[in-house]
Amino acid sequence: MKNFLNEISFGLNRLLRFPPVSFLLLFVPATIAVFQANACADHLYDSVRSIFVTLLERVNELPGPIADLLGGDYGVVSMLPFLFLYALPTILIFSLLITVYKSTGLLENLSYGLHPFLKPFGLAGSDLVRVVMGFGCNIPAVVATRACSGCSRGTCVSAIAFGSACSYQLSSTLALFAAAELEWLAPVYMAVLAGTTLIYLRLRRPHFTRPGYPVAELPEPGRLRRPNWGIVIRETTQTMKEFIVMALPIFITICLISGALNWAGIFNLITHLLSPVMALFNLPSDAALSVALGSVRKDGIAIGLLDADWGTLKVALETPVQVLTIAFLAGVVLPCLVTVSTVVREMGTAFAFKMLAKQASFAVLCSLVIAWVGKLFML
Repeated sequence: MKNFLNEISFGLNRLLRFPPVSFLLLFVPATIAVFQANACADHLYDSVRSIFVTLLERVNELPGPIADLLGGDYGVVSMLPFLFLYALPTILIFSLLITVYKSTGLLENLSYGLHPFLKPFGLAGSDLVRVVMGFGCNIPAVVATRACSGCSRGTCVSAIAFGSACSYQLSSTLALFAAAELEWLAPVYMAVLAGTTLIYLRLRRPHFTRPGYPVAELPEPGRLRRPNWGIVIRETTQTMKEFIVMALPIFITICLISGALNWAGIFNLITHLLSPVMALFNLPSDAALSVALGSVRKDGIAIGLLDADWGTLKVALETPVQVLTIAFLAGVVLPCLVTVSTVVREMGTAFAFKMLAKQASFAVLCSLVIAWVGKLFML
């Protein structure tokens, strides 16, 4: 019987290391959990926002600069419901899933199975976990790259900044698709994001993906074990603390900066400058605001395109390809200011500016391809 059980355990470990199985087990549970969390947040949004209505009305009655800093469309008070309903639950879900996977040894097996597939892109199998973590919040994901090997950390940070649609970006994008009555674009968007991220990493071709600079091999992992719930709770709590301590102050700062830029008319100026450029992407000129806002904070995708109730479009997007193009362009052209500040702190200013230039250039190119190839095939 013992030999039989050992054979079953050995066979299960080999199955988990099969790349398609590894990929599905890493992404599918997290994706389902996030979509359910967003659906629940959508259901509760009106109720939670109503709690802030009275406070928001009083804030908006304050003198101009203060009202814009705290209220309006971009201020701290107006954005708190979104933080509580979308960002925090998504981060909690990802943190809990990843710590459970780590505690059981499942994460080691999945990383080992995916490692050969990711090596050509300059990533180790274990790095993909940090990219997945970025779908909750880019901040702890970038910080977690400290554990990456020296030859793959820069690539992992770039993958997070480009391809990890954080809870703000993902929720805003899903809200856009729902308002356009094009919910089926969600899996298309995720597939495009994944594909372009891999192409971006491959074209980036840092020195360690060339012959003579291979990504280090991973040691063969052990067998699965029961989860240690004490460790799971402790590590999940630590991740949430890191988010609150590191990301929350930056979130508040960005809200204040966004409010100040709106009060000073900077957003209107940027929108005016970008409006003629939108024609290159087969988009209406008023879609420019979402690109400007999305470059500062990822919920700006929805703020720039949807009415106050987030239920209807305020920009005339007539075709699915236009919706997909603006979702990709606004979401990917630049990481949000929170992510940029974290990358600067972790990797240095020179790395951050080079990364931003490469990401913006590639995102613009991909958006042009999506816009015109999609139009050609009548997506």
